[in-house]
Amino acid sequence: MNSGRKIAEGGALLALYCILLFITVYIPLLGFITFFFLPIPFILVMIKQKLSWTVGFLFVGSLLTIFIGTFMSLPVTLLMGVTGMTIGSFLKRDTSMVPMFISAVLVFLGGTLATYAVTVLLFGVNYIEETMKVLEESIDSSTEIMKSFGQEPTEKVIQGMHDSINTLHTLLPSLFVITSIFMVLLIFLAAHPILKRFSDKPLNWPRFRDLRLPKSLLWYYLITMLLALLMNMDNGGFVYMAITNLFFILQFFIMIQGYSLVFYISHVKGWARAIPIVIVIVSLLLPIFAIIIRFLGIIDLGFPFRETIKKKE
Repeated sequence: MNSGRKIAEGGALLALYCILLFITVYIPLLGFITFFFLPIPFILVMIKQKLSWTVGFLFVGSLLTIFIGTFMSLPVTLLMGVTGMTIGSFLKRDTSMVPMFISAVLVFLGGTLATYAVTVLLFGVNYIEETMKVLEESIDSSTEIMKSFGQEPTEKVIQGMHDSINTLHTLLPSLFVITSIFMVLLIFLAAHPILKRFSDKPLNWPRFRDLRLPKSLLWYYLITMLLALLMNMDNGGFVYMAITNLFFILQFFIMIQGYSLVFYISHVKGWARAIPIVIVIVSLLLPIFAIIIRFLGIIDLGFPFRETIKKKE
């Protein structure tokens, strides 16, 4: 590709990024959607050009970000730019979907944590701690309002609400990880049709019903569960936080495996497409069904359940 064409394509993609960023910053509702399209120009540049050219593209995009938005918009460009470059790099080398997705999640997670750390260190603003304080204050306010109506909640109820906030605070590392997974998934969904149309390196999605996580995940899950039962952990201690977060993340992946089995069974049995979707929604709303889904995930990881179903059909 000659330099003139490279510059023209780079300029067009830079203009596209600026438009997407402008919508993201200044049009809230529509901006929530365009946010997930921000990495696409970086993906396309990374696929077609060398790394040095893509880094230059990110540098120019960062400068334009300050003029289009504010200095506070710069972390968004850096985060989405590096995430897009990571995805583009894997697509360029024709790498399989799983390592590409995991790498993109790790990059997005690292960028998010770095942005949070810089915000705390430079500006002295800790959004997480402020949010926790607001939640604690809302409990106190709600309690006072109920007292004024003569419906004072019991100490057990109040303590339960405070315990929920403490649990939320403990699970923040896990929530960062799971949020990053969903954010990258939405980025992939946004990029898929664009790459299919404008690139010869499309995202080859595996069928969700064919998802098979490593069987070792089950052993990690069972060992973590055993540690949680046997170890005497102080609430709020490092060991407690580490095991709680590890168990939460492993439980999340077991659920994903359970949902995959539900979609597989639905496909093999020829159920209507809406049935597995309804099962997912119900399991998210009713905890008892979530337990069943986790049990299915454990069976799917530990036993040749799919092969048995397929043989019967």
